[in-house]
Amino acid sequence: MKKFAFIVSAALLTLSAGSAFAAECEQGTPPTLPDGATASEAEMGAAQKAVKAYITVTQEFQACLEASGKVDPAAYNKSTELMEKLASDYNKQLKTFKSRNG
Repeated sequence: MKKFAFIVSAALLTLSAGSAFAAECEQGTPPTLPDGATASEAEMGAAQKAVKAYITVTQEFQACLEASGKVDPAAYNKSTELMEKLASDYNKQLKTFKSRNG
């Protein structure tokens, strides 16, 4: 009976440690993008750096989830969607900026 209780306790401890580790994974907030129709070159450059930084943070978040051993598919997929949407939105604004500035 003691052996069974030990095994159950160890399993619960492992699960709670994985959840605690996953709770420490932080997604981050996507940056606000400038309007390509009115943005300066400096603003677009800063936006590019912010997008790259966000993508790095998101990849670290996903690696953290994977390392926790208990990946939340919804959180992982949502982070991928946010990252892809931000990159797409930035590219649209960059295209607008470039068409305005030649």
